[in-house]
Amino acid sequence: MIKWQGKCKLVLAFVAAAAMLGTAWAANEVSYENDGTIDIAVISKDVVYKPNAEGTIRVNISGDLGTNDAPNTNNFKIYGAKDSAGGSSNFTVNWGVSKLYTSGGFTQIIAGGAGSNLKDSSMTFNSAETSEIYEKNGSAQKSLLLAAGPEGGTVSGDTTLTINGKLGSAYEVSYLKATAGGLLNEDSTSDSIVVEGDSTVNFKADWKTGDSTALLAGPMIQKDGKASGIVKGAAVVTVDGGGAVREMWAAGALLNKGTPSLTVGSAGVQILKGTVDDTVFAGAEIWTKGTATILGDTSIAFSGGTMGENDGRARLYAGHDVEVESGKGYINGDSHIKITGGKGIRYVFGGGLAWRGTTSETQSVVRGGSNIDIVGDSGLSALTENSMIFAGGRRGTNSSAIASVEGGGNVTFKNITKAYKGTISGQGTQSTSANGDYVADYTNSVSGDSVLVFDNVQADFSGATIVEMDRIELSSGTELKLADLGGATAIKLTGNWTNFGTPSALTLTKAVEQDVTVDYSEATGIVSAAFNEAKTELVVTCKNAPIAVTPTALKLQLGKSDTVKATTPVVGETVSWKSSDTAVAAVDDAGKVTAHKAGIAVISATGSVTKTTAGCTVTVEDPAAPDPVPTPAPVTPTVITEKDNPVTKDKDVPADVKPATPVIKPATEENTKALAASADVPVKFFTATADGNIT
Repeated sequence: MIKWQGKCKLVLAFVAAAAMLGTAWAANEVSYENDGTIDIAVISKDVVYKPNAEGTIRVNISGDLGTNDAPNTNNFKIYGAKDSAGGSSNFTVNWGVSKLYTSGGFTQIIAGGAGSNLKDSSMTFNSAETSEIYEKNGSAQKSLLLAAGPEGGTVSGDTTLTINGKLGSAYEVSYLKATAGGLLNEDSTSDSIVVEGDSTVNFKADWKTGDSTALLAGPMIQKDGKASGIVKGAAVVTVDGGGAVREMWAAGALLNKGTPSLTVGSAGVQILKGTVDDTVFAGAEIWTKGTATILGDTSIAFSGGTMGENDGRARLYAGHDVEVESGKGYINGDSHIKITGGKGIRYVFGGGLAWRGTTSETQSVVRGGSNIDIVGDSGLSALTENSMIFAGGRRGTNSSAIASVEGGGNVTFKNITKAYKGTISGQGTQSTSANGDYVADYTNSVSGDSVLVFDNVQADFSGATIVEMDRIELSSGTELKLADLGGATAIKLTGNWTNFGTPSALTLTKAVEQDVTVDYSEATGIVSAAFNEAKTELVVTCKNAPIAVTPTALKLQLGKSDTVKATTPVVGETVSWKSSDTAVAAVDDAGKVTAHKAGIAVISATGSVTKTTAGCTVTVEDPAAPDPVPTPAPVTPTVITEKDNPVTKDKDVPADVKPATPVIKPATEENTKALAASADVPVKFFTATADGNIT
């Protein structure tokens, strides 16, 4: 239970808290034992709980507060560290089987204390299967909040929030925000929060989620004025639980009024499993005239889990969410979205969202380039059939807001064999169609080249709508079908095309009308690449290695069989077999050779693509027949020159040795003299062989 302090201390704490927190709300301060229990059922007024120790702190929550019909309206906070603790905060909250029903007030659980300067700050939140945390009429972003970092101050290391267990058995978890980076409230004593390292959220829970349940890795700034939040490292949200959340902003949030600022080194989201009902932003949520800046890159890696169909708003944004006039969000590096698995993704944006902006002062900008990768058939299956991919961002209808990508926009499909029928835009969107879908009509959303890349894709994309592309790139191994080029005026071939035969790398359902350049200067293994006469096929002639046959020689006895094999590195090449003498040896389509009679035959294989031929010499032997006596090959007399004569340095040997005529004669004295004279060689160099001939 709560360790209540003496009456005098409680009064002093009340006065101190009122002075510290100002007029926003006055709180009674109560300390609790490490590993003790806080019974929320006894809370009847505003109260702040703080531990009476430092370091590793555990608190167990028990009791029920409010009901769905009569929710609690009081405010209370639970800290996991003392003010200005100085060490590391390691806070564990066990939410037991408690049920909290609230409306109008707020409940905040903060690991790092108020105004603390810590080495590291972490919170582990464990909930039981029958736990409830429910905001009935949630309208404030601060209604329910978990913060792994402090309420203001500096963390010299990392902040980490880990969420486990079940939550929301009867009612959905609504209006609960969970942030790793810490927060600033309206009544916070500090105007800034700084995390020198990384801020990480690990969501491993099984939550039944409702409206506005969100995960944020960066700080949550909801203090008026010029408050600031900084994460010098990476702000990362990882979803690896079986439950659901409504939305997330990896970089953090700027809320309330004033001109606050938020700066993050880099920001990213990893979705491994579970469900996201609504929207994912790699950037920040901006509901003020403040500015959020990500100094490096942003990323979303979607490898599992589900995007819930919440009114068709299953969306991934690699940029910021700017919702207020004159709010600004910048990403100084590149944005990346990589989809390798999962399901239910309806919309993908390489940029951010600039909403409700009537002027260009409202900005959600990626200063680098955007990169969207759909990898493998499992990645393609994560997209809904009518999904839409935008290399750029999204702004409000008839708006002058800016949701831009200042570099190029790349959309890549890699290792795909399945068909796709969605929409792929090299730009962004600013309006909707009659059926409420987005229209690819924000044509200055991407300032650089918009490039559609197909890397080893053998699929039918002719049902897809492609718009606003400057260039299409085809890597080696690609054989693709499209309806058209989506406005592209350039095709670039990349990679090593050696031994790919003569593929139709691109087939179009209607002829190309515009002038299109085909560039393969950076590819290897290409002899030529050009459209056919009808301009419906881009045919690539590759450099192909010749076919080979093993073994190159084979002996068979009469009536026996063996198999010769043809090998080719050329993709898709088939082989045809042939025998030079089928009476001696025959061959079937599989290279099986059968001997029919004694003799010699050549078995040859010809490649369908390379048109090259290789062979195997087959000698058929008849064991019953004697070996034939070989007939000597005829020798043609010729002159041995000085260069080729090994004995030219001997005495009396001429430089050039002429052939003797005739070459073979009986070794008589007369024949020897005649032969020596005809060869211009002295008689002493001739002798008789054993058979009596001259040599």
